[in-house]
Amino acid sequence: LMPPAVLLATAKAKGIHCLAVTDHNTVKGALEAVALAEADLELPRVIPGIELTTAVGEIIGLYVWEDIPRGLSLFESVDRIRGQGGVVYLPHPYAFFRRGAISRGARLQAAELSDIIEVVNGRSLGPHAAKRSRALARKTGRPGGAGSDAHREAEVGTAWVTVEAYPARDILVQLVAEGVIEHDLGVRQYVMNLGMQNLAPVTRLRRRVSGELSRR
Repeated sequence: LMPPAVLLATAKAKGIHCLAVTDHNTVKGALEAVALAEADLELPRVIPGIELTTAVGEIIGLYVWEDIPRGLSLFESVDRIRGQGGVVYLPHPYAFFRRGAISRGARLQAAELSDIIEVVNGRSLGPHAAKRSRALARKTGRPGGAGSDAHREAEVGTAWVTVEAYPARDILVQLVAEGVIEHDLGVRQYVMNLGMQNLAPVTRLRRRVSGELSRR
């Protein structure tokens, strides 16, 4: 795992204004990153979150501040995220050949329970995965998101959504829906990413406009 200080320094160097930190089954790293960002306004802003292992695969809770037990049912996991006022984000819905992806039988249900569906993932590059993920987002009427799924410094900031303002919790879904999905993923980067699994995904949200981000 990248220490939070290294993650934020790397994100800053790459011009990232805001990122979500979602370690597997714990908010510890996210809260450490929040504290670092609050102490230094030159660092990117941090959305705290968790990549939660449910009984049917992984989902992400954004703006989650407390740990949620792993292994709960999909419904219970979503309820726990929403109980904290969080946003439910479905990562890599068509990430074949990787541990933790949502199961095929639960994919549609998970999408319907989510607020945002990831359609570009830094570790699931490929036209078929992206095409199917976009189709799933359209079918369920959910906005499409993008995430680097970064586990090491070189992977930070490889996929993101460009938005018009700081993505505060109450407007996050709307901003993503109106944002522009972008990535910096070539074949070389994808090959480098293969085999680097199960650490700490990062979602990158970048502003179009200049100026300091507001704090929430």
